[in-house]
Amino acid sequence: MNRIERLETQQAKLEQRLFERKGKKKFRFPFKAKSKLNKIKRMPDYVVSQYLTQNKDVIWKLCKVVSGNIIVVNNKAHIINPKYLWRFGKYFWYIHREIDRMPVSNEDYDKVKFRKDDTEADVPLIKAVLGAIQKQSALKKPNIGIIIGVIVVIIIGLILFL
Repeated sequence: MNRIERLETQQAKLEQRLFERKGKKKFRFPFKAKSKLNKIKRMPDYVVSQYLTQNKDVIWKLCKVVSGNIIVVNNKAHIINPKYLWRFGKYFWYIHREIDRMPVSNEDYDKVKFRKDDTEADVPLIKAVLGAIQKQSALKKPNIGIIIGVIVVIIIGLILFL
């Protein structure tokens, strides 16, 4: 095994390790969100809200529960309901939009299905689009081979006849 072969095998091993590490990367909460989610354990009458503003900002807020099921964020009242609670691992929070009183949830599943606005109806369309993309990429490879072949024949012809 010469030096070039050893370097190529080392490079292949390093690329494999790099590929394996990319697959193991896990989701991590932003620091502000994690600190608020950890504070909630010591404050029973508060909830964490992921607040989506009209400026397309995401703000994590620690909100006090007022009169049982209402929180106030930026002088706007929002309703909380345990059915609308979102969970990731050991953390729980609500997602509120600035323009909506109700939290974001999956409760309107039947309405979305009825309007045929669900993503499940898109499966045949997505498969068709992906199939068309794959066919286009398959067509490009033979065309490139034909072009290269024609160029090689022209070069050989020029060399032989000139």
